[in-house]
Amino acid sequence: MTRSKKPVFTFEAFAGLTTSLLALLLVVLPAVTLVSGCGNQVTVKGDDTQLVSKDVTKGGREAIYPDDKPSEPDGKVVYEKLSCAECHGTDGKGVSGKTSVDLTSASYMHKQKPIDQYMFLAFGKDGVKHPTTLADISSQKTWNLVYYVRSLAAPLLSAKEYAAVTPVYGANCAVCHGPKGYGDGPLNKYNVLEPNPANFQNYKRFYDRTDDVLFDHIANGIKWEGMPNFLGKEDKTKGIKFDEPYIWKLVAYVRAFHSTNKQIAEANIGSPTVGAPIDNSKEGAKAEDAKPAEEKPADAKPEEAKPQGETK
Repeated sequence: MTRSKKPVFTFEAFAGLTTSLLALLLVVLPAVTLVSGCGNQVTVKGDDTQLVSKDVTKGGREAIYPDDKPSEPDGKVVYEKLSCAECHGTDGKGVSGKTSVDLTSASYMHKQKPIDQYMFLAFGKDGVKHPTTLADISSQKTWNLVYYVRSLAAPLLSAKEYAAVTPVYGANCAVCHGPKGYGDGPLNKYNVLEPNPANFQNYKRFYDRTDDVLFDHIANGIKWEGMPNFLGKEDKTKGIKFDEPYIWKLVAYVRAFHSTNKQIAEANIGSPTVGAPIDNSKEGAKAEDAKPAEEKPADAKPEEAKPQGETK
């Protein structure tokens, strides 16, 4: 009498069975889905205008900082488009019976933070009846409006003033803050200064500063951060005395890193050379571009980078 052999369930057989089941599922599932979809049709509520709307993309109640410098002239266009003059007047002094705020008051405007003005215009303020802007214009245009309103009391420099202050900035400020205001002046080469000089291009930081604060920092300095005081001092080389009116010019010059007008846009062709005046005219810019590149001797060795902690 012979015994029958028990079937052996090998790994290869298991793998083959698994593959067959997966193949069957791939065939059956789409058919089941198609049948059930026909029987229970899904209806999306709302039309395209509701699905693709500003409410979906505008985000919450937070500030959206500008991608480029706000423009005062463009802000004036917004001021007119939104009919701001109905309450504030064409000159910003305010219409009697509609508002008590005088937008031309320097003492008032110097105490206002740009970020607070943006948030008020964009989202309003509890207890204050005032229209908001984001339903009608973009965040960038709202920033344009902010800086146009600020210019009614604290205007940026004219082209002539900007060109005159630029070499003074280059001689006294750019050594730490850099020609373009990035805090990368020669004294901060390799980031040796601690803390680093302020980066005037940091919108988030400087939109949270009033003009009064900027005046105080320039006039009285920030001793614990290495910022010197300028009020009462002189730049004898340039023939400049840093009195209160000139400190306010420096405040306006710093604000020109945060916004622009037509005059400054046309005058700001070059960058201030640290410690020397510059020619901001178009002819000067062309002459600078026409200069031949300085050639190094053939046997010159590349300059080695100095480690942090060393300065020239």
